[in-house]
This record gives sequence, structure tokens and C-alpha cells, in this order.
Amino acid sequence: MERLHLAILAAGVIIGGGIAVTGQVFMGLSVFIVLATVAMSLHIMNDTKNLPDIGCRLAEDARSIVIRNTGNARAEQIHVALVPMNVEFDIPTLGIEEEYVHSLSSMIEEVKVVVTYKNSEGRKFGGSYKLSSLGEEIDLLKPTFPLFSWK
Repeated sequence: MERLHLAILAAGVIIGGGIAVTGQVFMGLSVFIVLATVAMSLHIMNDTKNLPDIGCRLAEDARSIVIRNTGNARAEQIHVALVPMNVEFDIPTLGIEEEYVHSLSSMIEEVKVVVTYKNSEGRKFGGSYKLSSLGEEIDLLKPTFPLFSWK
């Protein structure tokens, strides 16, 4: 954690301990609970730094693959393979919310895209995406467990 976060948590612990010692134990315990929640939030926030997230989709005309970085860090050394087509290509870097379009010679009906990439610290990531020109796109707002007759 950063120094400022640690300083704020230390000050909160001292204030909470002071309140608990002066006779208001429940108020002191509630300060400790709030501080523990803030500490966990800061720890989770530090774990989610520098995470690129590459996603692939077919363009509307099915003649190109669109690769997009939706993460919170720049993706580097991106290698993309289109499995049944025996097509491979590399992208040096892809910034945050940046897209790259790779055109193909013919239309694609169905393809599996395998992507590997690294973040700026050298940590490796990867994923595979099954794309179809005839299938419907994934609805990101669809609930996992539909309740109350969703759609």
C-alpha cells in the first residue's frame, strides 16, 4: 500500500483505540470495523492495477477481426492466432480502450481466436474466443440467473 493509505489507517487505529479506551467500546469497535473495510478495499484496489483485458469480435461485414483492450493498462506483445484458418499476426502494443482491426482476404463464417499478451510488468495473459458471423453477440447486461421473467 502507499504511504498515504498506511498513514490514514494508522491514524484511524489510534483514534479508534482512544475512543475504545475512554469508555465507548462499541464506538471504538465500529471504527475498527470501518478501518478493516477500508484496508480490504485498498488491498483489492492494489491487486487490480495493471490488468489489460483483450477482447475480440468480428466486424459487421465478417471480413476483419476487431481486437480491443478494455482493461486498465496497456497490453504489449500481443499474439493473435486464427485457429482453423492458419493465420497469425502480432500487435506490438494496444493502449487502454484502443482497438486494432485486422483485415482478412475473405469472409469468415466461424473461427476461434487465441490471444496471448503481456502487461508492462511482463506478466502473461491469454484467452480464446469463438466467433461466428451467424451467431448473436453476447449481451453483457444479461443476468447470470434471470429473475422476474427477464426478456
